[in-house]
Amino acid sequence: MRDPARIDEVLELLREVWTLEPDLRLGQLIYNAARIREPSLSDVFSIEDSSLYKGLVRYLEQIQVDRSLKSTGE
Repeated sequence: MRDPARIDEVLELLREVWTLEPDLRLGQLIYNAARIREPSLSDVFSIEDSSLYKGLVRYLEQIQVDRSLKSTGE
């Protein structure tokens, strides 16, 4: 059985990322995060929650880097 605690963890991270990128549709955000984690992925239907979570973390990190570069004028 999968750990039900993963649901809140993924949703909290998803909320954090989506709040920073509100112009994206949910499907776009999930697809982007999945592709960051598994670039050869052709279908997000099969991605494991842990892999999507890691993709969301990387997506969040990239957003933060991009915003940091914009704020410093680079």
